[in-house]
Amino acid sequence: MAAILTDRFRVVLAENFRQRVALGEDPQFVDGNGNRTVSAVGLYLFFAKADGWTNNQPVNPVDNQEASFDIYDQMIGLKKIPSSEIRGVIPNNTWTTGTTYDIYRHNYGSVINSTGNVINYVEGNNTETNLYETDYYVVTSEYKVYKCLNNNNNSASTVEPSSTTSAPFTLSDGYVWKYMFSVNANDFERFKSDEYIPIPEVSSIDTNNAIAPTSNYGGAIYNVVIKTPGTNYTANSEFDIIGDGQNGRVRITSTDATGAITGLKVLNPGTGYTFAQINTTGGSNAILEPIISPKEGLATPQGMALELGAYRLALHCKLENDDFVFGNDFSVVGIIYNPVVTGSGATLNGARKMTLSYSTPGTSPLANAQEDYDDLLISTPGGGSGASGRIVHYEPDTVNNIYTIYFTQENVLTAGQNSNGSRPSFVDGETIIIGSETVTINTVSEPDIVRGSGEIIYIDNRNTISRAQDQTEDFKIILEF
Repeated sequence: MAAILTDRFRVVLAENFRQRVALGEDPQFVDGNGNRTVSAVGLYLFFAKADGWTNNQPVNPVDNQEASFDIYDQMIGLKKIPSSEIRGVIPNNTWTTGTTYDIYRHNYGSVINSTGNVINYVEGNNTETNLYETDYYVVTSEYKVYKCLNNNNNSASTVEPSSTTSAPFTLSDGYVWKYMFSVNANDFERFKSDEYIPIPEVSSIDTNNAIAPTSNYGGAIYNVVIKTPGTNYTANSEFDIIGDGQNGRVRITSTDATGAITGLKVLNPGTGYTFAQINTTGGSNAILEPIISPKEGLATPQGMALELGAYRLALHCKLENDDFVFGNDFSVVGIIYNPVVTGSGATLNGARKMTLSYSTPGTSPLANAQEDYDDLLISTPGGGSGASGRIVHYEPDTVNNIYTIYFTQENVLTAGQNSNGSRPSFVDGETIIIGSETVTINTVSEPDIVRGSGEIIYIDNRNTISRAQDQTEDFKIILEF
């Protein structure tokens, strides 16, 4: 059986994912009676693994359940990625003078005609069989995006487009362009990278100057390719574009000495074509191929993602100085979808927490600098719970004599498991050892996320990042569907 999943399906998946996050509800968790017990909370950026990598050499991420549970155990914090910080992106095909760009065509690749023969449609030296793999649009130095409708018989582009007219326009180098949209400053700052630029949201198309054509019809024909020039034709001859659409018409603008067709102009793009052809008269053997615009039209808000192949999403999240713990490191960054959370707000604590209280000011055994305790192991002496863990953050409150320790418990003997292979929890009121110091726990609490809940959909093992109080990390993550 011959079957494919189309590239447009990839675009649909990306957009559906973005919309699902924006929707904000998912009947994922139900009780025994089938009632929804929790609503979706969307996407969170998480950071984990305070102890870093051996020789600071990140290992390749592993995609299985065991690795995911290890991440939950090493998680330090999370920050919500709102739907406003998720945007479709396309490759940043920067316009460069002297480059021959591909034209948009509706039939790159192989097509089976009415007689059962396979016809291969390519342009010039292009061997691509997929529209989204061709360079049929450009991004200018002003971050305006243009779609190439005609490349002047596979000639080099030498004039950078700049017009924002709604209709396709022709430049002096013979290229015909259609203005699509401009990347506004805010989107540029949040989503732009060296490789990708964002497309505008449907709701902001107009404000981003993505102007639809004056005749915003799907199935219109704005370009006719001369496949075979024929002979004995005369300039100014006009022909109807026939097919299942209407009103399309083209004119011969120039011929050579033999009457071969060297130039064409679309007089009326028509509308509603899904197939089209041109029956020429007055000469012989010319083959003219109409290029049909997308069924959604050109540069329409609803069709922008499909027209430009936005099957990638950019996720933007900025971690600022007081969003989460500082003074320690993290070496794993990732994205989790729809976790069960017990905390509130945009930032969540991913580590366990214990508090220590002292009635007499100035008597704290934890009087050293914060960094002296980061990554230290904690454990209970004999007769206690037998728990152990690793400190990821220490917060002294010398005013109220309350000291907070954030810690993780992993699947290792020194920082989680005991000699029996179990992982006991610290309990209120027991004595623990921190380095060489012995203190008593006041309270113990769980993270703001339920371990194992949600789905970890992205993992990035990276060189250790050390946080400072005045530091900001700006993450731009690309998900490709």
